[in-house]
Amino acid sequence: MTPHPLDDPVPPADAREIRRLLLFCGSRSGADPCHAGTAAAIGRLVAERGVTLVYGGGSLGLMGEAGRAAIAAGGTVQGVIPRFLKDLEVAEPLCRDMAVVGSLHARKALMFERADAVLALPGGLGTLEELVEILSWRHLRLHAKPVWLLGDNAFWSPFIALIDHMLGSGFVGPNCHAVLEQLESVDALAARLPAA
Repeated sequence: MTPHPLDDPVPPADAREIRRLLLFCGSRSGADPCHAGTAAAIGRLVAERGVTLVYGGGSLGLMGEAGRAAIAAGGTVQGVIPRFLKDLEVAEPLCRDMAVVGSLHARKALMFERADAVLALPGGLGTLEELVEILSWRHLRLHAKPVWLLGDNAFWSPFIALIDHMLGSGFVGPNCHAVLEQLESVDALAARLPAA
């Protein structure tokens, strides 16, 4: 099999201190209530650590849980929401730093530009789309920001199985897993953030 140029080792994630965390997550809460609890715990954690939460700006679902928890704990929160979703997702009224942009593409680009690291919690198609593009950029060496997954009750296991399937089928290289780290708990995220 001919070597692929992207099979060279992926540079390690940037080890600088994380000051702004981009959170991808659902605008729904999901069927399992543990996901909402995790989202709120992450909002509180980033506030306690002085890390800015960068997120989609919505008040619904896991997005709303994380944003409100960070705000209630005195944290800095930056929301980014497309104009057409502002009313549909009910932009979080407590978020004082809310950028309203023209499209989903502009939203993702601005959120990514503002972040030092990316964390994906459970979500739907939008969360998956955002995560996969950021992973693709990392795999293509367009950035070196850490990309983390966190989901209770093995939420991300089917996604990891799909990556393994693509790897076994020869459509991604052995570096595919190197661009992504699964975190077991909120405590594991805490260990990667600045001390309080």
